[in-house]
Amino acid sequence: MKKLILCILLSASLIQAQNLQSYLSTATFNSQEGSFLEIYLAIDANTLKLNEVENLYRGEIDIEINIEKEETVEYSNHYILKSPAFENKNRNNIFFFDQHRIPLKNGNYKLKITAFDKLHLEYKKEHTKEITIDYSDNIALSDIQLVSAFSEDLENNKTSKSGILLTPFVSNYYPDNIDTLLYYFEVYNTDKTEEKKYLIHTYIEKYETSRPLFNFNNIKRKTGQQFTSNLLSFNISKLKTGNYNLVCEVKNKENETITKKKLFFQRKNSTADTKKNHNINKVSTIGTFAQNITNKELLRQYIDYLYPISSPDENTFAQNQIKNDNIEFMQNFFYQFWVDRNNKDPELAWNQYHQKVKSVNKEFRNLRTKGYLTDRGRVYLQYGAPNSRHKVDNASASYPYEIWHYYKLNNQSDKKFVFINSDLATNEYRLEYSNVYGEVSNAEWHSKIKQNKSATFGDHFNNNYINPR
Repeated sequence: MKKLILCILLSASLIQAQNLQSYLSTATFNSQEGSFLEIYLAIDANTLKLNEVENLYRGEIDIEINIEKEETVEYSNHYILKSPAFENKNRNNIFFFDQHRIPLKNGNYKLKITAFDKLHLEYKKEHTKEITIDYSDNIALSDIQLVSAFSEDLENNKTSKSGILLTPFVSNYYPDNIDTLLYYFEVYNTDKTEEKKYLIHTYIEKYETSRPLFNFNNIKRKTGQQFTSNLLSFNISKLKTGNYNLVCEVKNKENETITKKKLFFQRKNSTADTKKNHNINKVSTIGTFAQNITNKELLRQYIDYLYPISSPDENTFAQNQIKNDNIEFMQNFFYQFWVDRNNKDPELAWNQYHQKVKSVNKEFRNLRTKGYLTDRGRVYLQYGAPNSRHKVDNASASYPYEIWHYYKLNNQSDKKFVFINSDLATNEYRLEYSNVYGEVSNAEWHSKIKQNKSATFGDHFNNNYINPR
């Protein structure tokens, strides 16, 4: 199982052997004793410096955990984590886990974990994450925990749930060799429903459109209780490459949603993608808007416009169609792309998107790049207009920058993008940091601003980031 987990994490991120590599996942839960946060940290033994002790090799990691609420430290821990013992110094293909359960009251928190290799202090990894805990006496869901394996708890382990030991799946990336999505969540206070009956509805939806997938849903009828645990799974062997949300809902008997939680994940599935690519050749565009696009150069441009809202596989396939230069295949792909987004009126979906592209090309173009190819253009097309956009052009303390703030982004809250124009000649604002899943998250992004301590004019970047307007 640990070798399997290794394959998952290696696929999810290019591992640099010259630095400590660790992966963080979290989930919040409630109990009779109060709410709590669980932290799951997976560490790659191959990136540790190992020390020989009695013919075995072992590494040590210096770990600091800090949790703040409104700049007040709510929890702090500093300890040494020892790796398993290895017979060989190198090529120990294993990830080992560290798990913590921390009681926390309702509120918004900032989690920071810093890990140092004790035998090589230059080997360092830092994780930061915003945590929200909001449980009451109303019907509620815990966070969704991805699971890689489970077993019966025979020793009354403190971190078990409902008598089950869960091995966390710390990545949100499912590569070709993983065909099962296993997940755990809890439901609270359903005994307060009037009918004492409720439904649990779990399904997978497209991340970009929030549209549920027909073949990936599960409904279970339940009787109201103060607490229920749920360990469920989906067979994702036929789930195509792309970005998705795993959704868990509690519904009443009228099928109305009482509460809902979502968890983002990515899928890579070469087998399913190959079948889709072959089927595209059978698509008929006769009598459709796509058939009327007969100018190859224009059609190539239209297809290229799609990249901000395409899955990785769709992007690859689109570029292959452009290279092959077969207008019929390009028309087929273009038409099917919009049918997938809006099967009732694909032409309307394309026209609405095309208008956004025109606007983006006008506003965000620079001397070298068309608007839709810039970072700001891509983010606008992919996520829509921000709720607020703070722009600073003439501060003495920093390069020109923009902060985009989204109050809600699918199932995420309080999400921001920081664009910096460090090349004044080209006026190109590059995305240097975002707290959105799957986006750039550079730990040293503050240094890109090059903010001085004594600004003479302009406003203060940190204040603008914390309180965007």
